[in-house]
Amino acid sequence: MSVQKLYISCLFAFVCSDFSVFGQIDPCITKLQGADQKYEAGLFDESILILNDILENCDLSKDDKFTAHRILLLASLDIDELENAEKSATAIMKLNPNYEPNKLRERADYIAIFSKYKPTPVFNIGVYFGGNSSQINTFQTYSILYDNDTEGLANYESQFGFQVGLNAQYRAYKSFWVEFGGQFRSSSYLNTLFNIENTTINYSETLNYFDFPLSGKYYFLLNKFRPYIAIGVQAAILNSALGELSREEFSDIVNRKIQRNEFNLGYFGSLGLSYTTKSLSVQLGARYVVFPGQLNKSGTRYENLNTVFKYYYIDNDFGMNLM
Repeated sequence: MSVQKLYISCLFAFVCSDFSVFGQIDPCITKLQGADQKYEAGLFDESILILNDILENCDLSKDDKFTAHRILLLASLDIDELENAEKSATAIMKLNPNYEPNKLRERADYIAIFSKYKPTPVFNIGVYFGGNSSQINTFQTYSILYDNDTEGLANYESQFGFQVGLNAQYRAYKSFWVEFGGQFRSSSYLNTLFNIENTTINYSETLNYFDFPLSGKYYFLLNKFRPYIAIGVQAAILNSALGELSREEFSDIVNRKIQRNEFNLGYFGSLGLSYTTKSLSVQLGARYVVFPGQLNKSGTRYENLNTVFKYYYIDNDFGMNLM
């Protein structure tokens, strides 16, 4: 045999083997097609036997598993095997948790068996807003006219504030979610000093923060109205701190940022109620945040000396919780 004939023979053999390899048909797919044909012919029991064998012994793709379970469900309904139909419906929902039957194309009993299955969200995002009230805790009071810790140097009052932010929730396990957010918060308080050289000193301050709360959140019940409880930590980064001092006809704006700790870490607990529709959740809740550290920065008490001696007002050692 010449070299040219040998080359042609080898090439022919390669082409034939190539067609042989790529022309093979998966026997599992062939069985799936056969099960579908038997179902269409009304041979429901035979179709079910083949489908059970395929699902047990074949490594099917996700789409092929879906097809097999769908045919199995329909065949089970046709012979009134409702328990097996339920198992197939459950398998379909595991393959596609967001599956909804086409109400225009599917038969009524097929649609009905999926009516109790609802998509289970695992992640959501939202926006929120609300008000807050500052709760001042005094550790020690100071004065340039009286002894430290003299009574009447801490007359703090809560003032209304607000926050607005974004959050995201991830379902970690069943009804337990992990929630993370970012918000802008404005908090205020008022301190009044009486009988300071026969006059009253009023000091108000507004502090603006960027907060980053992280919490674990547990929902009770499985209906539209779901109470919840959450516990977490909150990091607060100071953006600005402006105070206003006034006495009689005098008034001054004071920048307090240099006298405030720029970072505070707190912890919180919250209770609330969630109302959920198909794709929207509305929540109403209350949160109490405890910041155990001091709000004032050590060593800065006598900054802004012009206002210190004009109003006889200096910082106490104090912290601020939120409600």
